[in-house]
Amino acid sequence: MDYQNFDQEIAEGCARISFTGPGAPDLGVLCDEFTDLMLRLQEDNAVRVILFIDGDHAFDLHHDLDGLYDNFGQDAGFEALAADEEIGRRIITLISESTKPIVAATRGDIRNNGLGFFLAADIKLATGSARFTPLNLVSGVMPGWGLTHNLQRLMGTGRALDLLWNQRTLDGDEAFRLGLVDRLLSEQTWEEELDDILMRLRSLPQPMLHLTKLGLQQAADLDMTTMFAYDWESQQQCWNSLETAEGMRARFEGRLPRFDVAITDEED
Repeated sequence: MDYQNFDQEIAEGCARISFTGPGAPDLGVLCDEFTDLMLRLQEDNAVRVILFIDGDHAFDLHHDLDGLYDNFGQDAGFEALAADEEIGRRIITLISESTKPIVAATRGDIRNNGLGFFLAADIKLATGSARFTPLNLVSGVMPGWGLTHNLQRLMGTGRALDLLWNQRTLDGDEAFRLGLVDRLLSEQTWEEELDDILMRLRSLPQPMLHLTKLGLQQAADLDMTTMFAYDWESQQQCWNSLETAEGMRARFEGRLPRFDVAITDEED
């Protein structure tokens, strides 16, 4: 299926998704397309990892502030803002709840609510030349798209407030030091390093990947005893899965796992 806001390419177990432009997209159209895209990728057994990457358009998502201003003080104005906030919630929730690993990678600009989209990914990659700029809060509109949650967890309250209130632009190196980027890649070997990371992720059993993600998402809110119980139950689910069985066989036989065979067996 062709999308207005995304280009997609699926090869060797990886769905490579890039934003298309020009200009900031209509958020309603983008949300509908993103929902359809994610549901299709979740159901596609050929896709084991999802990559979102700069295309010919930056990660730049924001409110139609001109339209909001025209309707300020009217019920329609807040209804439009609330609709945008619901779009952000839906998109970030789809990323957070994805059972397949999601990687976001940039060598360019991450702007406005696009920062919330980028930070929702499981693994965040950038080069030193990347730029990260939050929404200008001078209008008095709250930062959305999960930013207050993710920024506090990643960099702490004070640094998050400094970034948001002063609309600081961070380069890739500073974003890495502050915890917004998980790994810096070299400009010269960008594609090779990216391919190595994606190859590693698509070669791991998916039940283990999903349950590890769920555990880490909950870890800050649970005590150690509860986490030990979660780990035990998750370990049992992994042990009983066909993908773990194939991973064990592959390791014993000194070969790469064939998860397409395991999936076929499970469907039968």
